[in-house]
Amino acid sequence: MKNTNRNGESRIRRVIFNEITLVVALVSLVSGCIFWVSNPQNEMEIRVVKLEAQVESNQTVQFELEKIKNNDFVEFQLKMDQIVTRQIEMLKSLAAINQQLIFLSD
Repeated sequence: MKNTNRNGESRIRRVIFNEITLVVALVSLVSGCIFWVSNPQNEMEIRVVKLEAQVESNQTVQFELEKIKNNDFVEFQLKMDQIVTRQIEMLKSLAAINQQLIFLSD
């Protein structure tokens, strides 16, 4: 004789259903705990990768800016040398003109 309840379910069937439900609940609980523990670690790893990429990008930009600065410095130095040379030539010309004026005024 089978033991059945009001819905016509046997006791064995109800026990098996409860056992399956318990196993599913335990699996869900364990996987939830694993995700709860590992999710922050994954987020931190993603952040670290992003920060490393940003640092590399910043270093590249810094290197390029340093190169541009050095090129500009060399260019400015050349321009300053040209200006100094022109000033010396102008001073020599003015001195020659001044001597001619002094010679003509005597």
